[in-house]
Amino acid sequence: MRWPEADARVVSLLREIGAARVWLPWEAPGDRRAFLDACRRAGIRAIAEVPAGEAARLGEVRAAGFDGAAIEGETDPARSAALARKHSELEMFALLEPARLRTPVEPARAILRAGLWPGSRRPEPGQAAATQQAWLDANIHLIAWLRARFPQREPVLGYRADEAAGVAKGQRVPFWTAELSLAEAVVAGGAVVLSLPDFFREALLSGQGMAREAWDSLVITRRFLGQHAEEFRRPVASRVAVLVGELEECGEILNLLFRHNVSPAVIDADAPAALDGRRVLVAVGLGSHPAAARAALQFARAGGQVLVAPANENEPAWWKAPGLRKLRGEEERDVYALDGGAILVYRAPVADPGEFALDVIDVLGWRRRDLRIWGADAIIGLLHRQPGGGVSVELLNYGGRAGEFLIRLEGEFREAVLRQPGARPSPLRAAVRGAGTEIEMPRISRVASLLLT
Repeated sequence: MRWPEADARVVSLLREIGAARVWLPWEAPGDRRAFLDACRRAGIRAIAEVPAGEAARLGEVRAAGFDGAAIEGETDPARSAALARKHSELEMFALLEPARLRTPVEPARAILRAGLWPGSRRPEPGQAAATQQAWLDANIHLIAWLRARFPQREPVLGYRADEAAGVAKGQRVPFWTAELSLAEAVVAGGAVVLSLPDFFREALLSGQGMAREAWDSLVITRRFLGQHAEEFRRPVASRVAVLVGELEECGEILNLLFRHNVSPAVIDADAPAALDGRRVLVAVGLGSHPAAARAALQFARAGGQVLVAPANENEPAWWKAPGLRKLRGEEERDVYALDGGAILVYRAPVADPGEFALDVIDVLGWRRRDLRIWGADAIIGLLHRQPGGGVSVELLNYGGRAGEFLIRLEGEFREAVLRQPGARPSPLRAAVRGAGTEIEMPRISRVASLLLT
């Protein structure tokens, strides 16, 4: 967890939430000595946030009583690795932009300095879509991308409730969005350096009742997430997969696929894994990833459906393989047959990721998509395979308190159990309808997990 002020009163809160570390800016106001002493007595490791330009002061960081340091703004990640080796007595972290993550920083731990403060927004007047659907600011796709591209690293986000994350100066975001920030990261199989919005932090320390209630809810949710963390890291139970390269090429497409509850399996384009059990493959910018291009063509030959989108206008046509037959031309793409499968080739880079996500669902089949949610447009669901043939649906509510809603999963399930923070598991009726199962869901607060067997 991150706290911007050295205030010893905070340590009791950190103990409540089970924080193992607290990040404190090196120049943070307050009584640093008292704060660090309180952390030490509580068994909480203190990490100093140090700008890259002041990395020469790392010797002072240890002398001051910190257990580690987080270097922010470093343009040369290799330097973070060198600093971590030099100051081996410190636990080191490197906050990096997406484009710099490829450079090894070990033994320092890489943290992605990107993300939006989560929640929901209605479309701006005059810009509203025909559906009037809420726009969700979410970060699930960032965790999924990190897990795919850097499997040797723990996937951790390091955004804060600031302008870089879409929060204007003086803006009072709801208290519950801090709980959502934690929940979405863990449910997606990762973590976040949790940072409370200024207004929430100040209200909590002043003893405001609503802030305390929100904090208590956050603590309860933290325990729930810890209890089920292994389930959230299980394989994805979706028939759609996405081969991913650089985030700038695929990030918004990934984001909108999750937003439309496709819950795709995300696979590194530089080390493509087996695609068994998938029916649809999304291939963006594979011109520079020959191994992934070969895997995509093999997938199509085996009967799969491949959607190809170039990352730029000059990308080579890697999909032109022997035996390819053009079936028809459509408004934005051409459709080809390759042995038992099909390749749908977009002629230009994707301009509307939302429409592209709908195209993916259309190829899979609207009536038989893996997950469908009715009556809750601010809820995102993630699918995970569980031992014994079960499937769990992790549900995140981005828009306040949702009412009752309906979900459908492809496949036949006989039992459904709802797990929520602070509540006992609750059996729900699983109704098999054709090739799928429907479940009528009660209200959920921020996060819930539905286990189907």
